[in-house]
Amino acid sequence: MNFINHILQPSRLLLVWQSPEGKSRKRFVVGEVCADGSETYVFRYLPNTVDFFKAQTEGFMGYPAFRKYHQEYQEGVLDTFLRRVPPRKRGDFHKYLEQWRLAADIEISDFALLGHTGAKLPNDGFSLINPFDGINAPYQFYIEVAGFRYYRESFSLNDITIGTAVNFVLEPENDIDTNAVRIETLAGKFGYVNKVQCHAFNRWLKSSTITAWVERINGTDERPLIYILGHVDNINSNRIAA
Repeated sequence: MNFINHILQPSRLLLVWQSPEGKSRKRFVVGEVCADGSETYVFRYLPNTVDFFKAQTEGFMGYPAFRKYHQEYQEGVLDTFLRRVPPRKRGDFHKYLEQWRLAADIEISDFALLGHTGAKLPNDGFSLINPFDGINAPYQFYIEVAGFRYYRESFSLNDITIGTAVNFVLEPENDIDTNAVRIETLAGKFGYVNKVQCHAFNRWLKSSTITAWVERINGTDERPLIYILGHVDNINSNRIAA
């Protein structure tokens, strides 16, 4: 098992909502939480975006604590979203860190913890995603593979194991998103980078080197979850994957 020892403080996190069963099950960016540098956090919806409109057509009705679409929220924003992760005082909090490949003694802010883990709950479809704005090499990341369910017929879980090396490939010709970044192994393509992190991966792939591998596989047989751990390094780095 490999661990991340340092996480940079993000400047913002994106609130993503996944439509429920019976709908497309696609994920839509519906809001953002921004850090202003003075331990104050602002939440706002992004109502004038295509994603927000599409989310509404699939049943999105807002985050329960923030009902007004055209209002900026500052009071209790961080505390509200921290209810989505275990409290640090829990005796088994170190196991939660381990699940996300964070070293037990890591110094990580609550805001960075939300972005690193995604702060998901089982039943509401929300997550908080770090878009890696302005983050350059060197950097360590831990991400979930998006879209694996679409490749189950052509790509078997037997084709990957913990430690399997992966590559990230730009897809400027992609009809849906010209910033798309696919994830593949020697056995073929099995998913994509989350769309809100693709801009960062586009930057990294053009200016740095990325060494990454499958670090964790869990979930269910019907819906496996695959997590990738990787390093973004300067071009002249000689890092070797663990």
